[in-house]
Amino acid sequence: MKAKITGFIDHDKNLSVEEQVELANRHKLDTICLRFVQQKNIFEVDDKLVKKMQVLFKDHKIKVSIIDPEIKPYRMDNNHQHEEALDHFKYALKIATKLKATHIYLRLFKFNSVIDEYPNVEKRLNDYIDLANRSNKKIIIYPTSDHKMNTYTYIFKKYKSNLLSIFFDPVHIMNQGQSATTTYRLLKKHISSFACHDANRENVPKLIGYGKADVVALFKKLMRDNYKGFLLIDNQFYKEIFEEEPEKKGLKKLFNRRNKRKETTRTEVSKIIFPNEETKNATYDDILDNQIKLLHMLFK
Repeated sequence: MKAKITGFIDHDKNLSVEEQVELANRHKLDTICLRFVQQKNIFEVDDKLVKKMQVLFKDHKIKVSIIDPEIKPYRMDNNHQHEEALDHFKYALKIATKLKATHIYLRLFKFNSVIDEYPNVEKRLNDYIDLANRSNKKIIIYPTSDHKMNTYTYIFKKYKSNLLSIFFDPVHIMNQGQSATTTYRLLKKHISSFACHDANRENVPKLIGYGKADVVALFKKLMRDNYKGFLLIDNQFYKEIFEEEPEKKGLKKLFNRRNKRKETTRTEVSKIIFPNEETKNATYDDILDNQIKLLHMLFK
């Protein structure tokens, strides 16, 4: 078994499930992740749409690797919100089972101190683990800005379960002002999905290896450690370069500044992908194809 290339290829939630399958086919991806289908969260999808997806994925030989219900973090001590989140999670697990997905994302609830409140953290986590276990699914914790990475490190040091792992995003860690390589060393045994993207210090997306998130160094560590998890190829280039933004009254200067940044980023990316074709502009497909080929080359 080797690392699996997959991702949320919905153009920042703008593509229908049919368009996502079409995009997957163009880039020879046999596995995708799902979070938002036909303008609905996964836990809002009805049986009719699920059956439609089952037929679609079967016809195109597409597998679903990770489901993300995008349940927003809530205060750990809010019992009502916890029960509501569990209901959404339970329904998302049913969808995951029907689509034969093996993993599901979970954003950790909010609390002040993981050390002082760990017994309660463990209790809340157990509720999710029990549901996942009954559905034969594995949970991947999706880090958010509510917690520093050392919080997750502490949890994985204390919490023992083969049903729990973590999503590792070097850009997110960089934006938190932390070291991605140090965090990797502390969490490497628990990483099951890895964000394969890059950015500069201003969070402008860059091609892998051209940003400041230490992605190249991390790839070397993944290869050294014989990583066998998911490699997520979704990135921020669609939103940064290709997404149309309506101009708002009184914000013309900001609008023009953003458009200039879009052009600068696209020109930079185009020169890297097409070094011998000065006038050619890279499309999103060109960017995605370039990044996927890089991953295939590295993780043979």
